[in-house]
Amino acid sequence: MLLRTLTRPALVSRQLPRRLPPFARAMSVSHVDNASQLDGILNKSNTKLSVIDFHATWCGPCHMIAPTYEALAKQYPNVNFLKCDVDQAKDVAQRYRVTAMPTFVFLKGAAEVDRIRGANKPALEDALRRHSSGGAPSSGGFPGKGQTLAGGNSTAGTGAGGSGVAAFQALDPQVKVLLCLLGGYLLFWYLS
Repeated sequence: MLLRTLTRPALVSRQLPRRLPPFARAMSVSHVDNASQLDGILNKSNTKLSVIDFHATWCGPCHMIAPTYEALAKQYPNVNFLKCDVDQAKDVAQRYRVTAMPTFVFLKGAAEVDRIRGANKPALEDALRRHSSGGAPSSGGFPGKGQTLAGGNSTAGTGAGGSGVAAFQALDPQVKVLLCLLGGYLLFWYLS
């Protein structure tokens, strides 16, 4: 009996259907199959934030972050949450120059406002808080910028050298590596 169970390829290779039944489509995540479908969605909501999750069926981190993405879609009803399989919709992946999965592209209308590469839950949540216009529970903090004891605004990244650190953190990882290598080269050149 065990041998019969192991030799049934139909049971092992059976996959779920690509399209969900109508009653299950009430989910707040839409699947994008091509560029024209995406253009239609973006044209309907010029001022609304849209987040595209570029994923692949073979990508382990994509499967790991998927429940978080769906939970965020329920938390932020004012945001378009889209999923795009890079193997099925190659034209959309090429348009946004997706080179790693998962990649989350944040759009206001058709303009890209942010991008997160990798299954980084805190970065995804932070980007949603920054770019959405509400809809999620508040963090419990007070609204507004606040004041410091010196009388200036208490925004992140200010102070002695704070804006340089924030600018460095905002750089592409490859540029960070290049700058670190250049800095190391200059340090060794100076010391020798």
